[in-house]
Amino acid sequence: MYIKSLKSYQLAVAVLFSCLQLSSAFAQTAIKPEVSKVEKPVELVYQSSFQNYQRYSASPIQSWKQSNDTVKDIGGWRAYAKEITQEQNPKPSTPPTHSHGAHQ
Repeated sequence: MYIKSLKSYQLAVAVLFSCLQLSSAFAQTAIKPEVSKVEKPVELVYQSSFQNYQRYSASPIQSWKQSNDTVKDIGGWRAYAKEITQEQNPKPSTPPTHSHGAHQ
C-alpha cells in the first residue's frame, strides 16, 4: 500500500489506533461477581387498591327550593365548613424547632 498524501496517512494511523483500542478491550477478562450467602427472599404482600372501593350512589333528586331550605335548617355553609374542620387532625400548638438554629 502506497501512502500518497498526508490525509491517507492520517487515516491509516487512525485505523491502527482504533484497532489497538479494540484489541485491548477484548483482552479484558470479565469480572465475575462474588456469590453472597443465600438471602431469604422478601415476601411481597399484594393489596388491591379497589379493596375498599365504594360505588358512587347519587342522592335523591329534590327541588332546589327544598334543598335550599334543608341547608338553611342545618346552619348554612358554616355547618359544612365546621364538618370539614372537625374531620381534619388538629394542628400542633407549637411549631417544630429547628436543630441548626440559623433559620426559624
